[in-house]
Amino acid sequence: MRKDLPVGQHNFDDLVHDNGVYVDKTAYIHQLMTGAKRFFFLSRPRRFGKSLLLSTIQAVFEGRKDLFKGLYIEDKIDWEAYPVIMLDMSKNSESVKALEDALAATLKTYAAFHHLALDDSNDPCLLLEQLIGQIFLQTGKHIVVLIDEYEKPILDNLDNPALAQEIRKFLHTFYGILKASSNSIRFLLVTGISKISQTSIFSGLNNLLDLTFDENYTEICGYTQKELEFYFAEYIQVLAEKKKKSRSVILEEIKHWYNGYSWDGKVFVYNPYSVLLLFNYGYFQPHWFSTGTSTGFLTLLKSSADITAAITGTSLVNRSFSDKQTLENLDTVTLLFQAGYLTVKSYDEERDKFLLKVPNEEVRNALSESILVELSGKTSNYVDNRIESLKEALSRGETAVAMENLDILFSTISYNTQKPTESYYHALFQLAMNVAGIDQHAESYNHIGRADSILKFKDRVYVVEIKFAKTKKELPDALNKAMVQIKDNQYAKPYQKKGLKIHLLAIAFTKGVLEFQEEVF
Repeated sequence: MRKDLPVGQHNFDDLVHDNGVYVDKTAYIHQLMTGAKRFFFLSRPRRFGKSLLLSTIQAVFEGRKDLFKGLYIEDKIDWEAYPVIMLDMSKNSESVKALEDALAATLKTYAAFHHLALDDSNDPCLLLEQLIGQIFLQTGKHIVVLIDEYEKPILDNLDNPALAQEIRKFLHTFYGILKASSNSIRFLLVTGISKISQTSIFSGLNNLLDLTFDENYTEICGYTQKELEFYFAEYIQVLAEKKKKSRSVILEEIKHWYNGYSWDGKVFVYNPYSVLLLFNYGYFQPHWFSTGTSTGFLTLLKSSADITAAITGTSLVNRSFSDKQTLENLDTVTLLFQAGYLTVKSYDEERDKFLLKVPNEEVRNALSESILVELSGKTSNYVDNRIESLKEALSRGETAVAMENLDILFSTISYNTQKPTESYYHALFQLAMNVAGIDQHAESYNHIGRADSILKFKDRVYVVEIKFAKTKKELPDALNKAMVQIKDNQYAKPYQKKGLKIHLLAIAFTKGVLEFQEEVF
């Protein structure tokens, strides 16, 4: 019998009892719990299986062998039960008091479960310290502590720096209790999206082993190609029949849309949430992205000068690039990586550097549109209509109409938001082409130079060069310079003698103005 799709299912117990598909990750849990280390940290994007992983670990340490029939770990451990404290930090972050009250209530619930009497206090730091100590004394067993989305109260308030700082100060004290109670803790796993060093969980808990880039745990969350084809074989076949395509073609489409995440540049996994919704609904859409992107995150991105490197290009970073993230100085590229909008595509061992890129079609399309909507201040429908008109005009060779739509769209971007740099307008152009779904190659190289963009259609190709002018008076010179560059460097040569109409397209921007020059042959 085909198992059910566990869409949105974060509880392992419920998943098993509901006959849901479980992609067996218990080999990694066994490896963690039987090794020499006891305290761990794992960063993965949201909705990537972190909560289910913690719930599964909880069931293992509670000795619930009945839930693990047929799974790797079933006959690998003695199934000794330990007391477990699970803390979900993803709720009640509108104020420090709300966060404190929510944590206090959770800790008091654990105390009641163990029939313990804690001090009549609402201080979660005091309650956590007492709870760990009293459970240890009562049971004689070390405690397992699992913390889900440890930094979400901070990330939820990136657009309110004062509150984010207050919450960070509180979390510094709260997480410090775990350091003081380490002798009573059997196992600790902290999960989150980012690694903000100054929350002090990492300085206070300096014995946390970071699993994020550990090659032994690259597959701990997400689905590998082998797992996808094994656990979802029936769903793949159903989708292939619905789309009237072969199994191999459908697998390639799934890979194009939802694969591509990596933390070592060697092993690549699928976004599990998007895969589940694909099989549930039967169509390709940015399912994961549509579940919500932080307003604070988009605000940061809008004010960033790193849009080109972060979204449309590539970023070469040191292996330790994510270790230096601070609340006062959030690096956009690092934040994009940690949130799942960029991923490791390769690793240069000689230089010890990661190459970061957008992982797949889902992120490329949806993130580009979200940024354009945020920058323009217009609705998604407005942006979509302009972009669709632009694409249709380009496909027909009506360049003037396409540029008019691009000009109108870009004119809605706040004057103060616009950056007086050529790279900024390169980024905007690439974002628009991404949203349009146009087959493009940014900064396409030939033997003597590179074009800013190559736009490919069935019967024509656009060779694009983009320039920035400081003033309107300088626009004509900028246009001429762009066109000369296209011709002198023979950017169009690779596309000649292929039966295609070739458009040489020079575009020049200044703040609030777009002009173009075109030659067609």
